[in-house]
Amino acid sequence: MKTLWRGLTMACGVCGCRGLFTSWGMFAMVQDCPNCGLHFERMEGHSLGAVAVNTVVSSGLVLTVVTLALVIFGTDVSTSFLLSVAAPVGLIFPVLFDPVSRTLWNALELLMRPAQPDELNQGFQNNK
Repeated sequence: MKTLWRGLTMACGVCGCRGLFTSWGMFAMVQDCPNCGLHFERMEGHSLGAVAVNTVVSSGLVLTVVTLALVIFGTDVSTSFLLSVAAPVGLIFPVLFDPVSRTLWNALELLMRPAQPDELNQGFQNNK
């Protein structure tokens, strides 16, 4: 659970180090954790998992917004109204969720394939 929480809070899944995003604050992620040295792109195509997490969560949120709009306003609302409610969510949320999806995917991947000692800085002790 600690690893997942770290992923949700944009921290390294191994050590909990923050400050993983550079430049404009959220869109450029460092390649290696400054504390434990974990390389975040652990294999070719690793970032596709983060894109998938972002797509699934964003789609679920848009579906929830449309469903709530239908429940609140009834089923006789116009398509343009539903589009005007759902489109901003579908366009803005994925951009804002991008850094979280990256660290969350790293955390999920660490749960499936834990970091090996040779992937971390020498002398780093993981006290979980």
